[in-house]
Amino acid sequence: MGRLSNLRWLDLSQTNGQPFGIVTTPQLVAALHRVDRATGGGGPAALHAVDGVLSDPAHRDRLRIRTLIDEAAESSLIEGAATTRKEAVELLRSGRPPRSVGERMVINNYLAMQQIKRWLDRPMSVEMLLELQSTLTDGTLERPGEAGRLRRPDEQVRVVDERDNEDIYTPPPADTLLARLNALCRFANSAHEDEQFIHPIVKASILHFMIGYEHPFVDGNGRTARAVFYWYALRNGYTIFEYTGISELIRKGYARYPQAYIDTEVDDGDLTYFVLYKLDIIERALDRLAEHLRHEEEKVRRSEQLLKLARDLNLRQRLLLEHALRHPGTEYTVKSHMNSNGIVAATARTDLESLVRRRLMTTTKRGREVVYHVMPTLAERLARRGL
Repeated sequence: MGRLSNLRWLDLSQTNGQPFGIVTTPQLVAALHRVDRATGGGGPAALHAVDGVLSDPAHRDRLRIRTLIDEAAESSLIEGAATTRKEAVELLRSGRPPRSVGERMVINNYLAMQQIKRWLDRPMSVEMLLELQSTLTDGTLERPGEAGRLRRPDEQVRVVDERDNEDIYTPPPADTLLARLNALCRFANSAHEDEQFIHPIVKASILHFMIGYEHPFVDGNGRTARAVFYWYALRNGYTIFEYTGISELIRKGYARYPQAYIDTEVDDGDLTYFVLYKLDIIERALDRLAEHLRHEEEKVRRSEQLLKLARDLNLRQRLLLEHALRHPGTEYTVKSHMNSNGIVAATARTDLESLVRRRLMTTTKRGREVVYHVMPTLAERLARRGL
């Protein structure tokens, strides 16, 4: 990489006025091939490998919700939200109001990830980016007026390497941002077909990079960039990203993230560094998804034993009881069951009350809220039946 003659120039410019480019290396082509095979070429075909798990719409909904919750939690943790992953997940499952700025950040990420799924037929625009950033930063900024607008010339923004707090680079001047973002939107909305073809995952990765590079906002740039990646991948038929989170892997190997930006900038704007980095993250995320689906298949098999207690238990009820047996003492509410399964409150309440009537769960009160617990005798009842 780094040889100007091998770069395919793009209609995106660096701060110095030179264009960004990308090299279609064998390594990049091979990685894209592996991703396309794993994702069924952009469709959900790869998920059919575990039909027992995802043949049921209820289980697909559970997996979508789980991914949405995990991604919201991890994207917030990358940006320094003062909470733990376990606390963030519990916050979203419980549906309780946030108690801190960090928790507000988690909820904002959750809302933004839902928002982009409603925008899949909407072209990218500066207004869309402003709305997305406003959602992501609502109630988290020291100066609320910074939400939903571009940074101004008087606002000094430092992009630093958190490994040593050294400046990585200076973002483009604020007075050029509107023109630069309009150019980025034209790039995002262009077909790039035939001889101009750019693979959708490559393009999604470039958009991720460019939002971070332009740094158009005082805060929320990284979260906006990751959300735009998901938006573009889903918009182009890569529905597997409804089930695949990338932010946890970015967070756990965070040193590689700023390094991919640095490598691109110092080597003539060669975006190949960043795209290869993103492809590695995606491949690892897909491997984790495959492993998770295998675990889910085992949970479904175990839950089927519960049908010997009541033949008409639905999948949501069986998986809740299976979870409760593995995690004694866990409390469940209508909100937590609703948020975990993507169902309405009435359906969640019906599920839980049905389990109470069958003497599989019992209830207590916490204020005005009903709390559900698995019956302490459930494991014993199963043992008596040889299960």
